[in-house]
Amino acid sequence: MGRSMATVYWEAKLLKDGSKRYYVRSKVRDVRRSHGSCRTLSEARTLRGNILKSIADGSYWETPKEPVSLHDFYLQWIKSKSKNVKPGTLTDYELTFRLHILPTLGDKSLSRITPGDVQTWVNSLSDKGLSPSSVNKAYRYFRNCVNNAVDTDIIDRSPCRGIMVPPAFQQVELDILSLDEVSRVLDASQEPDKTLFSVLAFSGLRLGEGLGLKWRDIDFENQCIRVERAYGRYGWSTPKTKSSRRAVPISQTLAAILREYQAVCDGSTPEGVVFSHDGTAPLDPSNVRRDFNSALEDAGVRHVSLNSLRHFYASNMIASGCSIKFLQNSLGHSTATLTLNTYSHLIPESGGESVTRFDALISGTVTSISEKKSR
Repeated sequence: MGRSMATVYWEAKLLKDGSKRYYVRSKVRDVRRSHGSCRTLSEARTLRGNILKSIADGSYWETPKEPVSLHDFYLQWIKSKSKNVKPGTLTDYELTFRLHILPTLGDKSLSRITPGDVQTWVNSLSDKGLSPSSVNKAYRYFRNCVNNAVDTDIIDRSPCRGIMVPPAFQQVELDILSLDEVSRVLDASQEPDKTLFSVLAFSGLRLGEGLGLKWRDIDFENQCIRVERAYGRYGWSTPKTKSSRRAVPISQTLAAILREYQAVCDGSTPEGVVFSHDGTAPLDPSNVRRDFNSALEDAGVRHVSLNSLRHFYASNMIASGCSIKFLQNSLGHSTATLTLNTYSHLIPESGGESVTRFDALISGTVTSISEKKSR
């Protein structure tokens, strides 16, 4: 059918808030249709062009797809997602959508969500006091969902275009315990918590990694702990990231603590769980956190999170002169940049000796830096 038999046009209407809407309409074979509204003239022109194209190729009279709301598509998407992510990650997706995404965007048709809608939603999350990292995560989860809608031909184009979001990482002050405070907390703890807290503070393992240890993972001969799995509220899982599977060197002091603990453990077989009441089931993470809080109170130490033990390890390794690369590998960070972002403010700015060597070079006292170092 030729375009001469068709009329496609738009009508501009002024809304109460002063903005304009462009309503695209068509008349083909004396049949009139409304194709919805657009926020900009450019969008209206694009829609008009698509309609004329469908008239030319004969697809105009095909039954149009029923509009799909974000909520309805999300239900299908999260069902598929559940087969590809860990239980804890799936719960985080579900909670984020339920609290921060669906209340605002859930009832909207996917095809009608615009970049302006997305930006307004992102801004509202910040206005509600959500942390930058939480805002960034909510946007990232939403974008993953709508990108899948694009991939499956539910919508033609993602609305996540040109969106401004707060940076995912912002430096926060770390509340780090002193050696004296850690010692007091350990003295106030009972086994098996006491040795578990020692491992977290003296090797930098995450709680889930510590709970997931089996005796075969502790290599006394090579003085290292091999992180192969983790245990959390949803059961056993692989380590957090690919780089989380690693060998962490341990000091002679920590090795001695573990040997002493092993000597009094029943059933410390290679497959036995290190931190357990029966050698089979790991300690419950919630109970461990509760016991840590009790130990803080009994020791007269201010309240900090259990993750403060990991920060204790990192800060003291830096103070002892370890490299960022070594610390990255020990902590299981995915990149050295993450390690630097977290702990860079703890690295001493010891540039005095470097300035002295540089001055000697430019003053002619030495002809190379290596010469100055050798003196």
